[in-house]
Amino acid sequence: MICRGGILGSAGMDAAPFLRAGGVPEITSHPRPVSWLRMLVAVVIVAAVLAALPGRTRIAPLVESDYCYQFIAADRMLEGHGLTCPKPVAPFQPWEWTGDWAFLTNWPAGYSLLIVALRKVFNLTSLDAARCINIAACATALVAWFMWTRRVVPRGLAGLLLSAVAAGCAVSVGFLVNPSTDAILVALLPLTMLLTIRGVERAERQTAAFLPFGVAGLFAGGLFWVRYASVFVPAAIALFLLLHWRWDRKVRIAHVLAFVFAAAVPVLSLVIINRVFGSSESSVAQLNLGRSAGFDFTWSRFAQAWWMFTDLGYYSHHRVAHWVFALWPIAVVAIGLRSGRAAGALRSYLSKPAVSLSLCVMLSALAMLVAASTLFQRKFDYVELERYYIPIRPLYFGVFAAPILLVTYRMARAAACVMFALAACWTMQQEWSRTYDRWLHAERAVSPYGQWSKCFEPGAAALFGWLRAQTDPELVVISNFHEYVTLETGIAALPIPQDQAILDQWLRRIREVREVAQLRVLFVLDPDNKWRSHWIPDLDTVVDEFGLVRLAARREAPGYVYVLSEESIAKMN
Repeated sequence: MICRGGILGSAGMDAAPFLRAGGVPEITSHPRPVSWLRMLVAVVIVAAVLAALPGRTRIAPLVESDYCYQFIAADRMLEGHGLTCPKPVAPFQPWEWTGDWAFLTNWPAGYSLLIVALRKVFNLTSLDAARCINIAACATALVAWFMWTRRVVPRGLAGLLLSAVAAGCAVSVGFLVNPSTDAILVALLPLTMLLTIRGVERAERQTAAFLPFGVAGLFAGGLFWVRYASVFVPAAIALFLLLHWRWDRKVRIAHVLAFVFAAAVPVLSLVIINRVFGSSESSVAQLNLGRSAGFDFTWSRFAQAWWMFTDLGYYSHHRVAHWVFALWPIAVVAIGLRSGRAAGALRSYLSKPAVSLSLCVMLSALAMLVAASTLFQRKFDYVELERYYIPIRPLYFGVFAAPILLVTYRMARAAACVMFALAACWTMQQEWSRTYDRWLHAERAVSPYGQWSKCFEPGAAALFGWLRAQTDPELVVISNFHEYVTLETGIAALPIPQDQAILDQWLRRIREVREVAQLRVLFVLDPDNKWRSHWIPDLDTVVDEFGLVRLAARREAPGYVYVLSEESIAKMN
């Protein structure tokens, strides 16, 4: 019911006890346990709708560089060569040839193993298996984030709309079309949090809570097999349980240990597997963090991380919109620090276990990114990479937008409904409908593998077909898009060396390892370095550095193939 004369009222509660007692009411949302069967049915229905979207399979997926290696590993495993791929190269990181193939460590094995399993069971291609994963991940994310936010926000139409906005923010057309392990993390994070809260609720009722805490730990640690960056999830939940044990005492230390041990099993298992089957590189290098750690800390990283996290995309062409999203949480915290009934209600809301867990997860993710940029900026400035914020963005709505619903003036609640309805429409129209329609009607060249062919066009299909016919132990292929050449042809292509001396070293080692007297070197070069132009030299520089001449023009290799000139070969010999 509505309390017309105050700021607190319905939100799923009776105002009369508050008026009589003069205290702060407990804002209830959806305390009932999650029905996992209903969730499963909802996921199946949403997945069916996504799978039935017209033209979905006609959109050629963009396979980013990281996923090239994971697809290569999956394909080679199905061919009986183990989970192996070429050694990856990163911007501004020295690269050395140590072998044609190496065990996959720079990315977790889980995604490649999932593709292998789907291909074996359903006889799919790797890209078709990825499409199935995309559908399942998007459907799970939509349902799970909706259910999680419904547990957090007050009841009513506004809460329903806010939950829909949070769920819609969790997925994108890119998650549905392009291979992405981020989609799996986005889907499984709310499930892990729901399991954790189930354990807390059982502990509060003094019933058996070890099973949900143990399963939540396996989920949290298992995410490490999909994304190394998911390490913040078990850390955040462990912190939440420790705080709950310290303040509430209903969660026992044995429950905390049950979660920690369950989460540690999959994490340590993968680390050990990488050490046993991987190369002699350090664990830091195996986890794709570069070759060494440093310490480059600045306080501005916290502001930068917060700015990236609050970039929700709504009306982003108006800079003031981003400032509103960035500063509003600060206003919420400032109100919570005051005294009075409004501040008390806000503190009561923020202290709810589900909201507290959301805060722990959000802050742990931001702290992880700041720490990674501080220690491993030589590899990447992780704070600037948008993909790392996507899994936690739905939490913004349950933690910082939901307190708006504690204000129960009729006009305020009506305004909240209108605002959340507009946000939902923005997501459907701008982020989904227009993007999907644009991608569906875009003229995308398709490579023989089935991906969006962005390199070596026009003529990529002919080039890759010609290269596949050249395969022999004497062949060495060097390319500015070496991982794409390997994915399309199965040839362990090399990146461009730094100079002629480095190339000589590589070729000398290759001759020794392959036990061949002479090598045939082909440079397969796209004249446009595209998105990696900031760290790969342009075509003219490469041609001059290595003394290259274009292979005689032919239909099978339309201008992209170069060979060493006779002078360069003479210098090498």
